[in-house]
Amino acid sequence: MKRFTAFLLLLGLLFSLTACNGAWVKDDALTVREHVEQTLPEPAPTEEEQPPVVTGRNELRGAVLSFIRDWTEHGTILVRNYDGDISADLSETVRYATEEEPIGAFAVDYADYELTGTAKEGEISLRIVFRRSAAEVDAIVTVNGNNSAFQKIQQALVNYDTALTLRIRNYEPTDFAAYIRSYCIEHPELVTALPELSAEVYPLEGETRILELHFVYPAERETLRLLQNLVTTTLSSASSYVRTGEDASSRATLLFRFLTERFDYTMTQEEPTMPAYSLLCENVAHSLSFASVFYSECLTANLDCRIVTGTLNGTARYWNLLCLDGEYYYVDLMRSVEQEETELQLLTTKELTEAGYLWDESAYPATPEPEEQPPEEPVNGGNTGNGENAGNVENTENGGETETTTTPTESSEPTDEPPTELPTESSSSETEETIETP
Repeated sequence: MKRFTAFLLLLGLLFSLTACNGAWVKDDALTVREHVEQTLPEPAPTEEEQPPVVTGRNELRGAVLSFIRDWTEHGTILVRNYDGDISADLSETVRYATEEEPIGAFAVDYADYELTGTAKEGEISLRIVFRRSAAEVDAIVTVNGNNSAFQKIQQALVNYDTALTLRIRNYEPTDFAAYIRSYCIEHPELVTALPELSAEVYPLEGETRILELHFVYPAERETLRLLQNLVTTTLSSASSYVRTGEDASSRATLLFRFLTERFDYTMTQEEPTMPAYSLLCENVAHSLSFASVFYSECLTANLDCRIVTGTLNGTARYWNLLCLDGEYYYVDLMRSVEQEETELQLLTTKELTEAGYLWDESAYPATPEPEEQPPEEPVNGGNTGNGENAGNVENTENGGETETTTTPTESSEPTDEPPTELPTESSSSETEETIETP
């Protein structure tokens, strides 16, 4: 019994030693393996970034531009066996990088430098003062051409972004402010507000430029999205109603009725910042609101329509140009509401100009000319030959003096002078005589 107990104790001791030293027991054989500590590899020492080395003008320009793009405020450039005039090239490179290169013109306030050593072995200390933050430089989006820029701008407007900076290759001079305003007016189903806009282009010349846009909206983004949903709901209701028309004329008439009979409007002369919302959700009428909503709904109903900008009696005015059956007509829903018209009025250029409208007529297709009315028949007018002056004939000869020849009648007094003889056909070959008035 004591031997058995001792044996058990020995086995327990061996098991403990085996567990502590990572032993594994397989079958009847006991294998012991030493525990090896796992050590993490030490990070490789980071080498200091070496300053760029330049040997010519192109390398110098590339080094300076890389500092600007990386938003480096202090940089060092090594000059080795430089080919050219290092002083002149350095001055020109800094000027180009801060005035003509798009990112430099956009982001840099000014830059200065100090050159030590010689062109064979020298060193340039460059200091750059930025007027834009590193985050603003990183936010620049590069696009190719104005059409790609327009797409990015549309996305920013629909998202109610407050800023957008584009680097545009193959840049074409464009009035981006006018484009943005037109897009917002023409698409009330996508953008409910007209933002206040600031637009700057850097530099002023060149094939590649940076366009910086800032938008200020009349409300916060989430609020504008809620208002946009209300506008979209009403526009969808109008579209469903207008689509019931069988042809273009009937659809235009239904749209007119929806916008003029559905609401009891309050007139305003103040241009709204949210045209469609003011009209459809607040019942505040302005010509811009009517023109915007009418245009949008016409497009949905497959009607050819445009927005016209001009003045009425010297005040800014907006209306539409509508095509029906191949003919163009002007439509001013604000005028219809003001004059309480119950039918859609298709107006011509002549009718608008006579009413005091002014706009660039050459920018739009011509409207039909109004039909001319036949002249009225004279009442008791004209010369019938039986009046008192039937025998009077004007003679404008004799030096321009007007003389009146009176044909004698039965009631005329007899005279002593013989009657004047008029030439006959038989005497036509004779010398023409002057007829004297008795």
